[in-house]
Amino acid sequence: MQTLPIVKIEALAARRLNEQQIADVLDISLDELKQDRGKISLFREAIRKGRAKGEAELRGALYKRARNGDIQAYSELLRREKQQDSD
Repeated sequence: MQTLPIVKIEALAARRLNEQQIADVLDISLDELKQDRGKISLFREAIRKGRAKGEAELRGALYKRARNGDIQAYSELLRREKQQDSD
């Protein structure tokens, strides 16, 4: 198996695709990947980081809108914060 495209995995994870969807887009066999502990670990770490980056970007955009008086953006920020606290 070739080197994992970490940057692409992170970018797709930032868009909230799941493991299987990311593997399908990148033409990676998830079953083969799961057989290699090192690579599946890197794959999942890239997904975790990508999701965190995507969430940070989204919250940044919501924060800017909320600062400009957008009540819906403010409500969404609060909802996301509450959801994070419950996780």
